[in-house]
Amino acid sequence: MESLIKQVNRRNWWHSPPIDKLAYTKRGVFLASSYKECEFYGRPIDEPIKVNVTNPVIDTEENIIKMLFGRDSLQMKSYKALVIDTGADNLKLRFALDEDMYKEAKKNGYDAIAIVTEEGLEKVKAGKLSKSVELNVFDVNKTTVVQCQNK
Repeated sequence: MESLIKQVNRRNWWHSPPIDKLAYTKRGVFLASSYKECEFYGRPIDEPIKVNVTNPVIDTEENIIKMLFGRDSLQMKSYKALVIDTGADNLKLRFALDEDMYKEAKKNGYDAIAIVTEEGLEKVKAGKLSKSVELNVFDVNKTTVVQCQNK
């Protein structure tokens, strides 16, 4: 796990600031592993971000929800509903699930959640962080914008 944490902390992350500035205190800071992936959430900031996490939970979203809340939890039902339906009303459901995961993981001593795909999980099991990761850092103070240097 120590190797995976080092890989998370070495990587450049991309962030698209939320409209609601209180989102950081409700759900943490969401980061994507590439600029292109981050564009899904809006226009990313121009510079990458570095993080300094010490105890992330790294797994698929479904496995993290099972671990935090249980297989038959309301949160798992919300997750399954989100996977099946991509309707416009799902943003509220998504934010509520993100907030629940943030609070429960934080309560259990984690400082970040790293979500990988099933294929990415195989790499994680082998000690390598996959290329595509969604990272939720709980404390904005554990993030630092990297200043690009023009040469």
